[in-house]
Amino acid sequence: MKQLHSFQRNLARHFRILISLAFVFAIYVSISASSVVASAPLSQLVDDKAGIFIEATDLNSHVKQFLASPLVTRFQESHVFQSWLKSPDVKNLKQGLNDIESITQQPLLPLLNKIFGQSVGLAIFNNGPQQNPSFLFLTSVKDPVNVQSLFENWSDKIEVSLTSDSYQNIPYYVASHQTSSAEKSSPQAYYAFLEETLVISENEKVLQSAIDLYVNQNSKKQPLKNQASLFNLKIYQRAQSVLSKNIAGSVFLNPRIWDEHIQTPKNDVERGVFNWWKKTGGFTVGLHLQNTVALEAVILFDSEAINLPLLDILRIPPEISNNFSQIPKNALAVVSGQLNVHLLAQKIIDFYADKHPEKWQKIHAVSIGLLSGLDPVTELSKTLGPNFLFYSIPRDELSFDAIAFDGLVALELSSPDQETNKASKPQYQIALENVVHYLMNSMITDHNAKLKNDTPPSILRIENHDLYEMRWIEGLGLYQPAYGINGQQIVFASSPELIKEFFTLKSEESLAALPLFQTWKETFFQEENQLCFLNITSIRTFIDENSDFLAKQLAKGQGGDLQKGQQKLSGLKSILESFDGIFFAAGLQKSQVRVIIGLGSLDTTN
Repeated sequence: MKQLHSFQRNLARHFRILISLAFVFAIYVSISASSVVASAPLSQLVDDKAGIFIEATDLNSHVKQFLASPLVTRFQESHVFQSWLKSPDVKNLKQGLNDIESITQQPLLPLLNKIFGQSVGLAIFNNGPQQNPSFLFLTSVKDPVNVQSLFENWSDKIEVSLTSDSYQNIPYYVASHQTSSAEKSSPQAYYAFLEETLVISENEKVLQSAIDLYVNQNSKKQPLKNQASLFNLKIYQRAQSVLSKNIAGSVFLNPRIWDEHIQTPKNDVERGVFNWWKKTGGFTVGLHLQNTVALEAVILFDSEAINLPLLDILRIPPEISNNFSQIPKNALAVVSGQLNVHLLAQKIIDFYADKHPEKWQKIHAVSIGLLSGLDPVTELSKTLGPNFLFYSIPRDELSFDAIAFDGLVALELSSPDQETNKASKPQYQIALENVVHYLMNSMITDHNAKLKNDTPPSILRIENHDLYEMRWIEGLGLYQPAYGINGQQIVFASSPELIKEFFTLKSEESLAALPLFQTWKETFFQEENQLCFLNITSIRTFIDENSDFLAKQLAKGQGGDLQKGQQKLSGLKSILESFDGIFFAAGLQKSQVRVIIGLGSLDTTN
């Protein structure tokens, strides 16, 4: 038993060594100039019963591009990275690398060049609820004979014996912990070289399944497309096709392989998750490593004929696109999306009316009166959306009693088919104006009724322009609530200046003209209609221009210690220097849901 525990500790230690090897290999390939030779996909050697498959391809070029990108070079210059270089973690890492070289008796970087190739894969197989999954590790190697020689040399140093065997006339090796002569050696790992591909598994049958596929492919007993490999699995092929180009690595999950692990749902939340799981045919994640580090995840449904309420509310016809030309370049944060307001209103009202029928009848009657006779659900809600927008910009004057930014919310208005007279104001616009005017007048009345002597009252201001009409409240406090409206949009903001800018902004001064945003839109979210964007460049500028004020603000949470506030602000600025933006985008279609998140900067040298 002690020997078994000793081997498990050795196995864990060897796994950590393997991770360290992979880490240093990433550094090595960044300076390697070797040519890339196209090879067969590793998924051709993976049985189609694999539940998860992780793959990285073209490592040299992807890692080299990433380490040379502004994102990495700027992070290396940051105070955070420089402090890390002086930390104990780096000393421990260097010591770990020295320990590896003491075992291999060779310089590490040239050794990695001998072992690793361009592609690495890890397949995970389900063995049922009562057993641990099995794995199959695959990697292309440049010199199988040399690698086998290295394995034999290392085996003596780490107390592992290697014995040979064969299957389908293909030799393979068994790595076992060396035990006393009185005990039987216990096999722990199996590996084989299939030409220039090294395959390793702790399960002999899993290794043999890879050998079967290799033999069938080389003997050509059956066409490649008819073999039971993951490469030929239709849902895997579909998953590969939906990922963006130039990914550095990907993960594929086949939900059907893991169905037996899913327990019967016990509540509404679990039933919702269970419903999504059963309708999901596949799940895939792709990693991008260039000027932007991005993860994209795609849920693939078994059929287009699915009924998921959330998707119905958020799914909008692809021909309806977002408009980013009305968002200023200096916006700090942006949320833009599309929503089926009519369907959402129906579901909310149906739920409320079912629970409180009498209250709903009163609310419904009052709403029709305020909306000039329009029904809020069956008529007005059809004119709202689908596009909506929020963004924030820095305030001109900062105060400890107010948030440091102004905000704007816009909602698209869609004219019903019966609204044909463009010369007059649409009925839905009149209805919305009635509601907003009622709310603004109520705010003014309530505020003025509480005023002390000699305090100027709040006033409703009105401006009518060719492109829009605007109303705002003056004298209400630190903010001036405002709204603007025309036949296409209704806009709410914390100041009238934002309303004016929204309706009159020139396209060259908008977010759509920002080079980083343009690049990301073309690369990552051309069709995704739900978007969150943080403009780190604008945030850095805001911090630089208001550093004294912000340091004092942060000092409040540090017992009024201004020095600690300045240190916190300095640390934040150091982190933000590494990149220029962060985004989260999502697209919902009948057959799939795609989500992507990323951060990075623009390479100005290209």
